[in-house]
Amino acid sequence: MIECTPKHGGQLRKISERFNIPASRLIDFSANINPDGPPPGVLQVLRQCLEDPSTLTAYPDLEEEELKRAIAAYVGVAPQTVAVSNGFVPLLQAALQSLNIKQCLLPVPAFVEYRRILTQAKVRVTSHILEPASSFSYDFDRMLSGDQDAVLLANPQNPSGVFTTKSSLIEFVSAAAAKNIFILLDEAFIDYLPGESLVDQVERFSNLIVFRSVTKFFAIPGLRVAYAVAGAVTTRLLNDHLAPWPISTLASRAVGAAFGDSHFVDLTRTLNAKRRYALRAGLEALGVYVYPSAANFLLLRLPQHAQSSSFCQRAIREDHLVLRDCSNYEALSPDHVRVAVRTERENALLVESARRILDLQ
Repeated sequence: MIECTPKHGGQLRKISERFNIPASRLIDFSANINPDGPPPGVLQVLRQCLEDPSTLTAYPDLEEEELKRAIAAYVGVAPQTVAVSNGFVPLLQAALQSLNIKQCLLPVPAFVEYRRILTQAKVRVTSHILEPASSFSYDFDRMLSGDQDAVLLANPQNPSGVFTTKSSLIEFVSAAAAKNIFILLDEAFIDYLPGESLVDQVERFSNLIVFRSVTKFFAIPGLRVAYAVAGAVTTRLLNDHLAPWPISTLASRAVGAAFGDSHFVDLTRTLNAKRRYALRAGLEALGVYVYPSAANFLLLRLPQHAQSSSFCQRAIREDHLVLRDCSNYEALSPDHVRVAVRTERENALLVESARRILDLQ
């Protein structure tokens, strides 16, 4: 059977070639990107930048001070606690190198790149399996019982969307600090519930590094911007291990404009919560089990022993809907599918497609 989707979501070119469907006719539920597109100010700033030749002829700011100030203002931290790079991967690599991590506990299922990055850095990985029956909740006591010097985890989790309360995570970070264990916390989707972020704890806990994304919430994955927040000393170490000029001038100015659009931020959170609730209700009415999610995606367990690969292939061929087959996620059974929360119309198409595929007309 043909593999349904590539290793990552959002790879419409490969899907288009594999199934002989024009990419323009595909609706992408495989990538967790804001379906309403970037803030209007982002496009305006990009147009203005391109009207000024110096945007392209001059080097970007080596220290990215303007971008770091914008990030600091958005999340409520000091600029000297912010490190930036062109995506999450270089930041995690810099953290592993600068902290000299030797062994890392990895709760799974998790973002598939985590293990690859750890392995490339020659870090020994210990898997910590999260149980679907408990909605993938973290067992913090058990997670600190080993001899690892770091734990890499996400809040909200990917692919489940399950989130852990801030108070519980603070207790975990504190207990880890007492054992000299670093906590590498990926908050790529925390913008949907910002009050649960731990960025305000980095000066309190020297063993904490928080990773954040710009691309998902603000719908600008093509600009490749991510950032880490840590204590000032740790941030200097991260910067020492990052390549110079990691962010282009265009990306830096566009991201600054995105952070400044408070109306877009508030509306995105409101719309996502409304759409997620309706999509979940529609899928549950079909007998699909939907895990509790606080992000802009849902993890589904298909009914009637359905297989994710055949389900996803039918969605592509029959309805041109690209879902995320989760069969390559560690510790997930082959009846799991992840879907992004998109617009009301598109979500309705997904529910109807699932109804037809599951023969529940």
